[in-house]
Amino acid sequence: MDEKIIKIVAAKLRRIGDQPINAEKLTEIREEVYKATRSNKFASFSNVKKWVKAARGYMKAQEKAKAKPASKAKPTASKPVKFTKREEEFVAPVVPRRIEDSVNFIKEENTPALPAQEVMLPKPTIVIDKVYLQSIKFEIAGIRQTMERVSRQLDKLEKELTNHGE
Repeated sequence: MDEKIIKIVAAKLRRIGDQPINAEKLTEIREEVYKATRSNKFASFSNVKKWVKAARGYMKAQEKAKAKPASKAKPTASKPVKFTKREEEFVAPVVPRRIEDSVNFIKEENTPALPAQEVMLPKPTIVIDKVYLQSIKFEIAGIRQTMERVSRQLDKLEKELTNHGE
């Protein structure tokens, strides 16, 4: 995308502020780009939306660039930096006695292993919809028509080959 267009759209977005961007705002942005560049007079809204997205990314990058030098500033010797240490005591979570007993029972090695039991699952109920069956019928009919057409074409080719051979 053209950087000039992105800068124009970014300036327009700054003027618009936090207002929601609707079709009217997109039209204004497109007209603003046309006034500045004398191109893209009839750009689609999808293109304008792409410009807006790119302009927002451009604006965020500018904000990050402005914020970086300020964050890298070193503290001066006249103002010492004070670090406060915040101590928090660890509090163990309360576990109910029943759960603790259950975990201890599982951990014990002396417990005999229970034999595996086979569990019969209920058979799933199959629900066949009329619309589903109808769509399958139409697909089968389409396949049949295609196969008939192919067989006719094969017959036609076979006749041509026999006529050509004679």
